[in-house]
Amino acid sequence: MSLIDPESDMLLWGVVIGLVGIGFWAEQKTRIGKMLTGIIVAMSVTMVLSNLKIIPTAAPVYDSIFSNILPVAIPLLLFRADLRRILRDGGPALGAFLIGAVGIVLGVLLATALVPLGGVSAIAAGLFTATYTGGSANFAAVAVATDFNDGGTLTAMIAADVLVTNIQTMLLVALPGIALLRKFYGTNVAGVAAMDGAAHTPYRLDQLNLPGLCLAVALAYLLVAAGNFAAEFVGNSSYGVLFASAFALIVGNFFRPVVDRLSGDFEAGIFLVFLFLVALAAGADVWVLAETGPVYLIYASIILAVHTLFVVVVARFVKLDIRAVVIGSTACVGGVASASAIASAKGWRDLILPGIVVGTFGNAIGTFLGVWIWALLK
Repeated sequence: MSLIDPESDMLLWGVVIGLVGIGFWAEQKTRIGKMLTGIIVAMSVTMVLSNLKIIPTAAPVYDSIFSNILPVAIPLLLFRADLRRILRDGGPALGAFLIGAVGIVLGVLLATALVPLGGVSAIAAGLFTATYTGGSANFAAVAVATDFNDGGTLTAMIAADVLVTNIQTMLLVALPGIALLRKFYGTNVAGVAAMDGAAHTPYRLDQLNLPGLCLAVALAYLLVAAGNFAAEFVGNSSYGVLFASAFALIVGNFFRPVVDRLSGDFEAGIFLVFLFLVALAAGADVWVLAETGPVYLIYASIILAVHTLFVVVVARFVKLDIRAVVIGSTACVGGVASASAIASAKGWRDLILPGIVVGTFGNAIGTFLGVWIWALLK
């Protein structure tokens, strides 16, 4: 049991928002925050607090952020997206994703060979393949498709997945600032600074117009509602974020007079994304993992180590941008939400939509790939 009760909604909201504030403050005011980025600081502090049992690892507040807050961030971040530029520059993210998916499969095969899991070896391979090329929905779909319902084993796998994914996400965020990697990719310091400039510049609210902000948030909620309705109409509720994204792009590219009346939309989206990543980091419960089977932590670590090394090296030799590598890899491992979140947190506005599109593609293929690996190894 944590010091803060999971049902203490108001208190927990205050803590989560405060942790987001620490991230923003560290990025703007401290040397380590500028070097690591604010989101790494916020996620690191959150993981420490959750594993010291100060804040809970699961709570209704986090569920609300995942289901009600994060979807609204997507339209807010896309209202000013230049579709022509995205179509011109977004392709490399898909290339990085496909390379990363191959790396996941190689990592799963190596982990299966090195880590003895007994009778659950094939199902673990299928589950981790699915979740690391699609997402948690694909993980659940493979468990159902293979009729695997061992709650203790699934809990251990999920705990390992969350912890290792958080660590790998923070590594990906830091990649463009690593001097050795800059040299490997042939990117000079000035080039990296230019790429990361938006992430290390204070978010501008000096010209904030409150009616414009209210219009932006209201419009985002309406587009999410429309996206959910469209997804239900076609019979696949998971497509809600894709429809909402499409509607936001239509508004942004064909209704410019409306967008010109908005204010603080991108900054509001950044804030909501930080809330999501802090809530995600809170779920990395190392105590549950220690109790139910650290073997899955080793298993997941091998998979993501192989994936990361493979995508970084291969992408370099096919001349992909390091930013595309970060977004493509994040779309693989973290899915739609994490890919768009990292793109926005880093200030890469041109990669927000590619992250969503590539992550959605991963959702589409993850279950099939996971079931194929399971059938191959069983």
